[in-house]
Amino acid sequence: MRIIHNLSKEARSKIIEVLLENRSKVELARELGLSPAAITKFLNGVTHPSDETIERAFKIASEREKREIIDIILDDLLQSLEEFVEETNVMNRKVLRIKKIISSITFS
Repeated sequence: MRIIHNLSKEARSKIIEVLLENRSKVELARELGLSPAAITKFLNGVTHPSDETIERAFKIASEREKREIIDIILDDLLQSLEEFVEETNVMNRKVLRIKKIISSITFS
């Protein structure tokens, strides 16, 4: 998923935290193909999960976890977009296109 590349370090850590709610560090590390030390480094902010690790995290996630991960991703991207629009004071066709996409979504 190309969108993952733009995630903040904080969002990446939150995704790992979601997966740790129902797994030990050792279990999660094994499922992601990493060492338990790598998981600890993510949690302590020493390093952050790569795009590939986040993609694997999404694949191993339960349906509930996937919904939480999607929320984390959307919140992070929306925050980035809001900051960008505010800092650049931009209101052009692309922003209007985003508004159109959002307004066309039906919520159930």
